[in-house]
Amino acid sequence: MITDGHVHIGKSNWFHIYANADLLIDAADKAGIDRMLVTDFTALTYDMEEGNEYARQQISLHPTRLLGYFTVSSGRVGAKVVDDLERYVEEYGFRGLKIYSTPPLLLIDDPYMYPILEKAAQWQIPVLAHSNALECESLARRFPELILINAHMGNCPQAHGDWHRAAIAAKNYPNIYLDTASSAFDNGMIEFAMEQAGAEKILFGSDSPLLDPILQVAKVTESNLTPEQKQWILHGNIDRLLRRRES
Repeated sequence: MITDGHVHIGKSNWFHIYANADLLIDAADKAGIDRMLVTDFTALTYDMEEGNEYARQQISLHPTRLLGYFTVSSGRVGAKVVDDLERYVEEYGFRGLKIYSTPPLLLIDDPYMYPILEKAAQWQIPVLAHSNALECESLARRFPELILINAHMGNCPQAHGDWHRAAIAAKNYPNIYLDTASSAFDNGMIEFAMEQAGAEKILFGSDSPLLDPILQVAKVTESNLTPEQKQWILHGNIDRLLRRRES
């Protein structure tokens, strides 16, 4: 069983990619991935309303294979984004919140983001965010009930690739998690995170279709972890977090 917690759908002119639900499922089948949490490219960088609606439509075609992140690039649009999140979670069954911000212009630890993060904490839906360790630690203190997943384990521009620091943050705060999606195959990355924070704090993500999900799965299956630890990373941890809202 594999649950992929970091997948993109839709069109990205920047990356010259267009991925609909059928393409993602075909790639997932080849990689042995059972279900995916998806966020829309357009919602990340251009039009949140258009992108989230496209994701909703595509997810409805394969509701057992695709789960939705409501995607936000800025909290500075005010109360509307909070109302939209509520509609997507309560009416459309979306299972998480994805935040993509571009520092130094926008940060996830921004007072404009607090209302939407409060809702996510209240509903116990995971928040996948491109961020750095300091922001994650600040939000973990401010919202102790927030389920915060540091995207790419900090191995992204927002965190200057500092996955060592991200692992320490996950070790020190019970509500900070890490995902494995990363275009850099740094030696010992997953093993270091496991030694510092524990296998229960690491979630599998492929960043498909930007990255090959077969290779991303292999990063976990070929790591120097026990079979039990690999299963926690590949599906056990994210499945457990998703059940919080159901309980």
